[in-house]
Amino acid sequence: MDDLKADFELMVSNTKLYYKRGSPEYRDAQELENLLGKAVGSVMAGEDPSQTLGDREDSDLGEFLEELFGAIMTAADSTEPSRLLNIVFQLLPSRKRYPEYYEHISDPMDLKTVAEKIQKGEYKEIPELEKDLQLIFSNARSFNEPGSQIYKDAGVLSKLAKSRTADCVASLVARQARGSRSSRRQSRQVYSQGIAALQYEDSESESDEDSDLEDMDGSTDPMWKLYSAVRNFTTERGVEIAEVFLSLPSKRELPDYYQTITQPISLNQIRRKIRNGEYPTLQHLGEDLEIMFNNCKTYNRQDSKLWKDGNKLQKFFNTKLEELLEGGDEISAPATPAPAPEKMDVEVKKSSPKDPKDQLKKKLKILFNSIYHWA
Repeated sequence: MDDLKADFELMVSNTKLYYKRGSPEYRDAQELENLLGKAVGSVMAGEDPSQTLGDREDSDLGEFLEELFGAIMTAADSTEPSRLLNIVFQLLPSRKRYPEYYEHISDPMDLKTVAEKIQKGEYKEIPELEKDLQLIFSNARSFNEPGSQIYKDAGVLSKLAKSRTADCVASLVARQARGSRSSRRQSRQVYSQGIAALQYEDSESESDEDSDLEDMDGSTDPMWKLYSAVRNFTTERGVEIAEVFLSLPSKRELPDYYQTITQPISLNQIRRKIRNGEYPTLQHLGEDLEIMFNNCKTYNRQDSKLWKDGNKLQKFFNTKLEELLEGGDEISAPATPAPAPEKMDVEVKKSSPKDPKDQLKKKLKILFNSIYHWA
């Protein structure tokens, strides 16, 4: 066994040394080298290599499956060649952020799932791959508004998948009829492996939220009052709807969000800005919250759950902000934890809340914070 293996390895090595890298002969030697390793392993395990390794037709099919998949992965916007059309179709939308997608779409599919099936050898015919690709694009066109960028991209890719499938099927039939691979096309980059390895990701990390809850609980600071009211808002049926606003959408999941929205902001970011004292006034905090809700209503369809939740929260926020302002909370120093009060001698007279010196001190602090945080 060792002598036979050594002779095969020598033959492969000689071929790779003689022929130019990238030539058909060099690629055949690489394929044979890979096959040899698998065959030896199969024999040593007591298996029949002819039963476990498949045949050359499987290899032909795999090549054309990769060619079709690669055509989708490399398709670009005709007016903006640097923008690849596949990005938004790589991973399914977040169930947390877009639950209505899964209510509307009965058979979700993405390019990651397709790539995994290619890697596992689950497609036995090229049209099976096209069927899954067309499912991705028909889902996108069903869920998104006609005229939207994702709707248009799905239409372009659907037509491309159909035409390239016909080409690949015809080429595979011709090759099998010849019984030879001598006229094989130059090999292309294998995209399925990388896409299959993608991980479904949450949006912006929310791991630090619990560490800041003590800043909100029981706080008398108007900024924390406003934030807490929005964050913990519940509907008439007791459902919290602010959670989806905690973080921004994943840039991989929704790249077009960042093309549409010029000032993305989330509740997590707002919370950190409150904690760091970046809002000189309550109105400045209100402006960021207003931007957040307007972003939601700009990007999402008016009949979507996310748009409706954003609109409901925005109305509640405006009411709460007006309530706090009318209550005399128009201005507030940064909401950072206050230092422990210094001990005072009993002889020192406590200042009255209405002491002019205190009022002056408060105004000076407001002025300082306004200048210090101005940008």
